[in-house]
Amino acid sequence: MPELATTIHPSAVIEGDVTLGADVVIGPNCVIDGTIGPVRVGNRCRLVANCYLTGPLTMGEDNTVWPAAALGAPPQDIGWNPSDPGAGLIVGSHNTFRECFTAHRAKTSEPTRIGDHNFFMACSHVGHDSQVGNHIQMANATALGGHVTVGDRVIMGGGAAIHQFCRIGEGAFMQGHAGASVDIPAWCISKEINRIAGLNLIGMRRSGMSRDDIADRRAAYRVIYRSDLAMPAVIAQLRADGGRIFTEYADFIEQSERGICHDRDPASRHSIK
Repeated sequence: MPELATTIHPSAVIEGDVTLGADVVIGPNCVIDGTIGPVRVGNRCRLVANCYLTGPLTMGEDNTVWPAAALGAPPQDIGWNPSDPGAGLIVGSHNTFRECFTAHRAKTSEPTRIGDHNFFMACSHVGHDSQVGNHIQMANATALGGHVTVGDRVIMGGGAAIHQFCRIGEGAFMQGHAGASVDIPAWCISKEINRIAGLNLIGMRRSGMSRDDIADRRAAYRVIYRSDLAMPAVIAQLRADGGRIFTEYADFIEQSERGICHDRDPASRHSIK
């Protein structure tokens, strides 16, 4: 077997504390800046051209970064000193970052994190201190504010926007131009602003979820969005129904700091706990 070699275009700029894995490709005019914090790029990563990486940044294997993408830049906070390394950005493996994608390093003691097998389309953004899971798709111009938590298998349509400190549960689907300033429960479809359109049944089936689990999620959805109970009563009913999935939804609502999305006119339905 031939030894895997890293290829660096002559026009690329690499400075500071930078470590490149095996078989990495650094294309024309890419900049890797390890002067503020270390940058670690894993095996078989590909920086296509004209992209910017700065530390502290740790990147796993088999990631592709397209032109004008920037990973690890300082938080967009007017009170933040851009020379402060902060807690950095940690990226998993098998991610695709298309043109003009941005992800910022953290302000707090825990780094911004991006998991594995995610697809970030052009001009999408992951704000500082966000925690992004696996198998997520963010379409063009979608944006996560700071401190947002995104579960696995979430899909966000073009132009979707999520307020800082919100949570998006596993398997949720946000329609194009949807917005959320409160939390979106797992496997729900979000539309407009803080509205729920139904359950993501197609996503559940595609994920390989069992029929029993799908049935339980439908039953939990009816308790949350079709019972006309106030949220404390919803939580009590979910816990009374018992079972892993009912408890999961009860915990999600109970732990929410911003409340959850509603499914009708907010004047007739409380969107908070």
